[in-house]
Amino acid sequence: MKNNNVLIGGLVVCFVGYVLAAPGPASAQTAETHDNYAFMSAQDLYDALSQESQVALGYLLGIIDAKKGRQPDGSCYTVPWQSDADEVLVSAYLEDWPGVADFSMTAPDALIRMMQKRFPCRDK
Repeated sequence: MKNNNVLIGGLVVCFVGYVLAAPGPASAQTAETHDNYAFMSAQDLYDALSQESQVALGYLLGIIDAKKGRQPDGSCYTVPWQSDADEVLVSAYLEDWPGVADFSMTAPDALIRMMQKRFPCRDK
């Protein structure tokens, strides 16, 4: 009997662990992750880049890289093809943001706006 109790106890622990670790419904996951990349406001990004934050630099480069090229809505921007492109992009954002200063804007929206203004796609 003692061996059966251990077996049943182990199964109960496994089942409870599975229930606790199992992800929620797919619709909940989609809604939850849809805007997770927008965790930073445009002003927070400006402040962090002004202090030369490497985390903010990685965030800026990731958003810019993910959204480059022609988009479904017809908007488009390119990324400068040069060795100091990261410095150029940071400088462009730091120069552009004070003229916008919309404190409700997310960092990705501000970056896309700046990139479309400063580095638009050229039709060939």
